[in-house]
Amino acid sequence: MKVSPIQPEHLKAVGQFLHEHLNQRFSAERWISSLTHPWAAQRPNLGMQLHDGDQLVGVFCAIYSDQVIDGRVEHFCNPHSWCVLESHRRHGIGLLLNLIKQPGYHFTMFTPNPTVTQVFRGLKFKDLDDRRCRCINLPSLRALRPGAFAESRRDQVARRLAGQDLVDFEAHRSIPWLEFAVFGAGQDLCWVIYKPTQWKRLRSAWIMHISDRNAFDRHNALLRSHLLLAHGFATLSIESRWLSKVPALALSDPRTQPKLFLSKTLGDAQIRDVYSELMSLDV
Repeated sequence: MKVSPIQPEHLKAVGQFLHEHLNQRFSAERWISSLTHPWAAQRPNLGMQLHDGDQLVGVFCAIYSDQVIDGRVEHFCNPHSWCVLESHRRHGIGLLLNLIKQPGYHFTMFTPNPTVTQVFRGLKFKDLDDRRCRCINLPSLRALRPGAFAESRRDQVARRLAGQDLVDFEAHRSIPWLEFAVFGAGQDLCWVIYKPTQWKRLRSAWIMHISDRNAFDRHNALLRSHLLLAHGFATLSIESRWLSKVPALALSDPRTQPKLFLSKTLGDAQIRDVYSELMSLDV
């Protein structure tokens, strides 16, 4: 048995392995593309792989990213897609341990199954706050105020952004299943990443990223009006940990998918969905 890093030359075999043994809904090419976004200046590997002789019997993928959090560059490792053949499961823990022993990273795990969740918790990973807000989208008279705007065309979103906001947007704008919106008044703005979902048979926008919680508080009525009138979304959902206050007419329910992280310096509100498997895979 041998655990070794996944490097670019191994991706063809890794992509095919994941397609055959983890999720056939994603082609080998889709698996490969999910791992190769240029989100980190340096990445030591693309995850870990397990071989029994010459046979590939397990993989644990990883996405690396450099993220600016509160003005500082932080380095993240996002392990995901842990897949080991049943005949070799007892050796699979070595893949995880080799990933999280790497120094200098914050670690996130956003799509664990129940068994994997318990393994990560046993390794001191903490659960992110699972509270979630669901807001009814209504038309807003604020959209008629001078200077108010809400826009979801990619080119217009890019035109409104600058600095790190534009960097984060450009890192994700080519991913086809993600949607974007920017809204605010003048230069006081917020931008979001969202995905279309359904809730109680109604079209709903799953807000996966907000750029500025305070600007979101001030202007979310513009977003909600835009999502309803321009795109037909009756509701939106957003994780409470990103908010400084709950929007009007919001309901609360728990997120059912556990999300875990391991960091010595960052807290719940600083852990974001961007630059992760939630973005690079249509899960």
